[in-house]
Amino acid sequence: MASPLDGLKVLDCTHVIAGAWCSLLLADMGADVIKIEPLEGETTRGHPKARFKAFDYVNRNKRSLAVDLSKPEGQAVIRRLARSADVFVENYRPSALERMGLGYAQLSAENPRLVYASVSGFGHTGPYRDRGGFDLIAQAMSGIMSFTGEVGSTRPTAAGVPLSDLNAGLFAALGVLAALRHRDQSGEGQHVETSLLESAIAYTVWETGLHLSTGEVAKPNGSRHRLAAPYEALKTADGHVVVGVNNERLWARFCQALGDPALKDDPRFADNRARVQNRDALAERIEEVLAGDTTEAWVARFEAAGVPSGPINTIDKALTDPHVTARGLLAEVDGRRFTRTPLQFSKTPVAVKRGPPPLGSSSRDVLAEAGLPPEEIDKLVASGVVGAGEDVKA
Repeated sequence: MASPLDGLKVLDCTHVIAGAWCSLLLADMGADVIKIEPLEGETTRGHPKARFKAFDYVNRNKRSLAVDLSKPEGQAVIRRLARSADVFVENYRPSALERMGLGYAQLSAENPRLVYASVSGFGHTGPYRDRGGFDLIAQAMSGIMSFTGEVGSTRPTAAGVPLSDLNAGLFAALGVLAALRHRDQSGEGQHVETSLLESAIAYTVWETGLHLSTGEVAKPNGSRHRLAAPYEALKTADGHVVVGVNNERLWARFCQALGDPALKDDPRFADNRARVQNRDALAERIEEVLAGDTTEAWVARFEAAGVPSGPINTIDKALTDPHVTARGLLAEVDGRRFTRTPLQFSKTPVAVKRGPPPLGSSSRDVLAEAGLPPEEIDKLVASGVVGAGEDVKA
C-alpha cells in the first residue's frame, strides 16, 4: 500500500538521537531516507557484536551512505545529492556544516526547493548557540528536573526517557511537513530549526501556565497531577494502581467502586479544590482500602465502574499487553522487532519495511541514482572518500 510520504527524498546528516528521530518519523511515513555516516560509522552503532545498538532503533527504514565529510570531495558528494533532495536534516552545532559548504544558504542556492531542518542544543541564535547540547542538560535547564521526583525530594531526577531529544525530533518532523506544505503552495523551501531546550520547555505546559498565571514555582510532585486528586499512583496489596479522577462525576464513581461511600461525604474532599488541598489525607484514606486487594482486582473494579485506571507495567509487560498487541505497535522485519511510529492512517499506513542499514550498504546505489557514472563512484571508493558496503566494517 502507498505511504503518506512516498516519493520524498530525505538526506539524514544526523548523529545520536534527536535528528535521527526526526528522519525516522519521516521514513516510517514512506520517505526515502539516506543516512549520511562517517566512514567509521555513526557513534551509536556501538560494538559490532553488541546485542543492543542504540543506532538500530532510530535508524531502521533508512539507507546508509558512508562518506568522509572532512574531504572536499565528500562535501561535493553531498551537494550533488542535495540538488535532487526534498529535505535535509542535520543536528550539528550551528555553523559546523556551513564551514563545510553544507549550510542552508549554500545548499538552498543550488536547490531553492530544499527544506533544511536543523536540530541543536540551544538553537541557531542567542547567547548559548555554540554550546553543546544533550538531553540531560536540556531537562535541567528547562526546569523539568526541578519538579520531577517524589514530594520533598532534594535529589534532582531526570525523566526516564530522553524527552527533550525525542520531542525536538518530533517538532522538527512537524516543521518539515509544514514547510513542505508551504513549498507545495509557493515552490520555495526554507530553513526549519528547533532546539532541545525549547522542545523541553514546550512540554512544561502546566508548570509554565501555573507560573505565568500565579507566579507559583512548581516543585516535585511525584506521580500526582497538579490540578486534580486523586490522580496518582496509590498502594495496593501487591503494588500500585494509578487512577485519574479529574471531575465530580468520576469522583462519585470512584467512591462507589472503592466501596467507601462515606468518603464522598467527607467535607475535606467535597470538591476537586478541596481534594487537592487535602491530598495527603485523601491518599492515606484511599490506600487503607486499597490494601485489601491486588492491583489487578482494583483495576478490574475501577474499569467496571468507568473510572480511568491502570497498573504500572514494566517495559516487558507494556510491550506484551494485549491492547498494544492488538494495535500492532510492534513490527517485525528481518527477524527483529521494532516499535513503529504510533500513527494510524486509514488509506496510507505507516510501515517498518527494512531494518537498520549496514554501514555504507547503499553508497553505490545512492550515488548512481544521483547520476554519478560507475567509474566516478569507483574512484570515490578507491580514494577513501566514500565507503561502500563491501569495503567498510558495519
